[in-house]
Amino acid sequence: MPKKLLQSSYRKEMWKNVLEMMDKIEKVLPISSMHVMGSFASKKRRPADIDFIVLLKTKNGRQNKNWSVDLVIAPDNRHGKYLQEDCAKWMKQKYGSKKCEILRLR
Repeated sequence: MPKKLLQSSYRKEMWKNVLEMMDKIEKVLPISSMHVMGSFASKKRRPADIDFIVLLKTKNGRQNKNWSVDLVIAPDNRHGKYLQEDCAKWMKQKYGSKKCEILRLR
């Protein structure tokens, strides 16, 4: 990570936590490459999160398949609950309260 993106203790702590998480994910998923994007890669003083594009290795026969998934990984604490509530509000504003729903899978 370029030093200019890790100048504050806030950003250093955020990056440290994400590296630990990404190491765990890398043990399970066949990652081809990862790219940091969004507010963390900008000059924003306090980015809310770190956005990644993760390209997964695919088996030879499946290279023509098109798919992608947006995934937010958050801690199960006050901050995670806040993100969940904020996302629900955003979805209702964007899609309308009667046209969207957040479903709990597990």
